[in-house]
Amino acid sequence: MPDEFEIIVKGALLHDIGKLIQRVQEKPTQKKHGQWGYEWLQKFDFFKSDPAINSTIMHHSYDEDSFNSNIGLIWYESDNLASMERKEKDKEQEEKWDMFTPIVSPFFKIRNPKTHDKLEEISYYSLKRQNPQIAFFEKPKISINDYKDLLEEFEKDLEALKGTISINSLIMIFEKHLSNVPSITLEIYEKKEEQKEKHPDISLYNHCKLASAIAGCMYHFYREMYPEKWNNNELLKEEILNPKEEIKPFLLIGGDISGVQKFIYTITSKGALKSLKGRSFYLELLSEHIISEIIDKLVLTRCNIIFSGGGQFYILAYNTEKAKRTISDIKKEINDFLFKEFKGEIFLNLEYVEFNKKGFKDSAQVFEELSEKIEQSKKKKWFESLNDYLKTESQDESCFTENCAVCFREDLPLKSLIREEESINVCEPCLMQYKLGDELLDLSRGKYPVIYKLSQPHKDSSIRIGKYYYFFTRKPEDELLNQALAVYRINDFEAEHYNHPNAIYLPVGLYKHRQLNELSHASNIFGINRIAVLRMDVDNLGRIFSQAVIEEDRTFSRMASISNGLTQFFKYHLNEIVAGKNIDSIDIAQRNVKQNGRNLMIVYSGGDDVFIVGHWLDVFECACDIRNYFEKYTGNRFITLSAGLAINHEDYPIYQYAKDAEELEKIAKDDNLGKNAIALLNNQRISWQEITELIDRINLFISFLKKEDTHLTTDGEKIPKTFFYRLLSLARKFQKEGVLILPKAAYLISRAKFKNCEPENINKIKEVIMNANEKEWKITELATLITLMLMRRGGDNNA
Repeated sequence: MPDEFEIIVKGALLHDIGKLIQRVQEKPTQKKHGQWGYEWLQKFDFFKSDPAINSTIMHHSYDEDSFNSNIGLIWYESDNLASMERKEKDKEQEEKWDMFTPIVSPFFKIRNPKTHDKLEEISYYSLKRQNPQIAFFEKPKISINDYKDLLEEFEKDLEALKGTISINSLIMIFEKHLSNVPSITLEIYEKKEEQKEKHPDISLYNHCKLASAIAGCMYHFYREMYPEKWNNNELLKEEILNPKEEIKPFLLIGGDISGVQKFIYTITSKGALKSLKGRSFYLELLSEHIISEIIDKLVLTRCNIIFSGGGQFYILAYNTEKAKRTISDIKKEINDFLFKEFKGEIFLNLEYVEFNKKGFKDSAQVFEELSEKIEQSKKKKWFESLNDYLKTESQDESCFTENCAVCFREDLPLKSLIREEESINVCEPCLMQYKLGDELLDLSRGKYPVIYKLSQPHKDSSIRIGKYYYFFTRKPEDELLNQALAVYRINDFEAEHYNHPNAIYLPVGLYKHRQLNELSHASNIFGINRIAVLRMDVDNLGRIFSQAVIEEDRTFSRMASISNGLTQFFKYHLNEIVAGKNIDSIDIAQRNVKQNGRNLMIVYSGGDDVFIVGHWLDVFECACDIRNYFEKYTGNRFITLSAGLAINHEDYPIYQYAKDAEELEKIAKDDNLGKNAIALLNNQRISWQEITELIDRINLFISFLKKEDTHLTTDGEKIPKTFFYRLLSLARKFQKEGVLILPKAAYLISRAKFKNCEPENINKIKEVIMNANEKEWKITELATLITLMLMRRGGDNNA
């Protein structure tokens, strides 16, 4: 990485650090925040002689040196472009500030995607990021001591790096400590009236990261566009600050991996759990590999990653002919590898659009144009390799009598795969993915798992992508540090672990219960023997980005901040939520989830969606927890989730599970009914508001039962064994007969003994059964069915 480039991008990342330092001062206005930051950075030996710290006093119009060098001009302009969310009036009033104003949720500006109604409630984040992060509707009180504590932790982490101050390690520390620190703290009251729209929603982390990305792009563009002037240190003031409209210095690169659904889910139940996780993570690793290739070959940093998840990514880059050729070469190189490895099953759509500085003010058009190009690319995938794609593949000799037991492929030699005590024959890619899944199951047990990127394979478990190899371990191996091209630290915010010059923080949805190694291990846990698959994603996401944020608020920084917020939830916070241990988790059968965790596994999570497999009750409770915490995380009732929950036997084909869950998710997302729902047993759609009532009703029914280790059972003195079967029958009859079933309902109540029961619960169950409301009977049907499933002792028959 060129020294000059590193100075520029590191300086842009550090340029506003004084805003944190200023807020711990007793007399904060005594100096500008830039001066506070410059003097603070000089305390550290590893920063003292680094010219990058000059950015702190060279990024404002009032800083004398901002316009005396091209580097100063880039720092000044990158700060401006990264702060387009600030209104001109606000910029003029920067002296009128309240340094204890808390940051609001990055989702605050999102309106109702259909009606565009404003959000009336204001949701705040606390200064120190929590896990999982929750938005509060009551304004938190922030003091100077809170900022002092935050700064103390920040300084400890800087010292823990022991001089290995790379861009990557700085990004990690900034994300850890500055994600909830507002980038600007304007006074939000005018004439004692609170100005809701003035609440800061862009964090210092997101602002500095974007400024660094922009600065890196500007360095490459202007150095290559005006090489003589740049090399002779001629000032490019007009070119940088007032470029002609036709000059477009920037590219937004978009990547989308086609064939994800088919690649992940079209496998049999043979080795399903490990194959499923292996295939899913392979795609995640592939996305990361492609992103790294783009960043490395364009000589950019991870600051330039705007979004990554769900097989999609966006990268901010510079617009030169060399950059465009590089992008084209990477696309061809990756697709050549994918075609050779998977015969056209997956394909990389890699496109870009050019834009000028106006794109930072209103980014919607830039993203929309890029999305259209990617959609067009999908329609023409493999067009350039059509002859190879259509070429008939002959059977391999080993496939004359059988095919791959996992993917059914016949063109590759079969190899033996031992799973537990069974031997199956699979193709080499499936063998690799199974081994990867096996490694990941082990990886999830480690507190600080690591992935090493190597130029040579290490042990049999290394995963090859292109010319590189990725080795997974839950216990870091020091001897690999010198060989590693990069060290990925999974969900790891411990600064002392970032002593490699290319150590990279990587959030991954990795949770797996320690006892879950095969699907059968999740079946016989509690109640009926069943597995469940959950598919869940954000409703109207495309509309949220294109319409739900009003035009004047669609700045690049805001869109990037919202994208980062989704990534943090679905890749990082989700691990804690699905585990159920350190949260306010739902525990219907009182199985001590907080102690034992949930018997399930995150197969896939990223972008805005989730795929989870495990014990049916754990997955159902987990779905409710995810929804509850997502609502708390966004603090915005206009952003909702819908889900499909498919339940069946452990030997049910996993591809059919995925298809069933997908169909159920479509039922949940019925536009006419408002989405924001879950569909599950017997294609029943129920809103999340009704889910609360459903769980209350299940708990009511459970109050009349006894809990055993593996199931619930009837208490003969409280309620007869047949009670719930008859109640289920009545609930189903209500759909056809309506109130005509009430006499039978009265008879059912009269036959119940209800001995030694709480009078309050007796009255409640009578109210539930003697009811003429269709919605109430729908909830009763589902609650009864789930209660009966809880009462099956390892039962295989349908309840």
